[in-house]
Amino acid sequence: MKISKKAYYGVRAVLALAQSKKPLSIHALAEAEHLPQDYLEKILQILRRASLVEAKKGTSGGYSLARGSKDVNTWEILRALDGPMKPFATPVRGELPCFQPSHCQTNEVWRKLETEIETTLSRISIHSLIPKNHKFSTP
Repeated sequence: MKISKKAYYGVRAVLALAQSKKPLSIHALAEAEHLPQDYLEKILQILRRASLVEAKKGTSGGYSLARGSKDVNTWEILRALDGPMKPFATPVRGELPCFQPSHCQTNEVWRKLETEIETTLSRISIHSLIPKNHKFSTP
């Protein structure tokens, strides 16, 4: 399974927002996470459309989580940024072909693994990634 740079940056950004006590500007978030500001802005817009983050305008505005950090999981972020993920490429579109019984049996392995990946990532909340004694500081 390959995770895109966009998804990797997105998880980092959401984690930083979860650790902040106040909304963060794109500039502050990009600087704190050492991310390209223009790219981060595109990522945050996708996450906003997916209802994972929210944006507030004004002097005390910025980006923040749309829900509590316990209610946002890594699977949601990856799916929002990378779209429907199929970790294993199939030789043809649609269902995996079963030309022989062994094909059907081995295809079941990949289906189970895909399900387990989704289940595992769904169980990893952003809150669980926050170090117990860590405080996020804005630059």
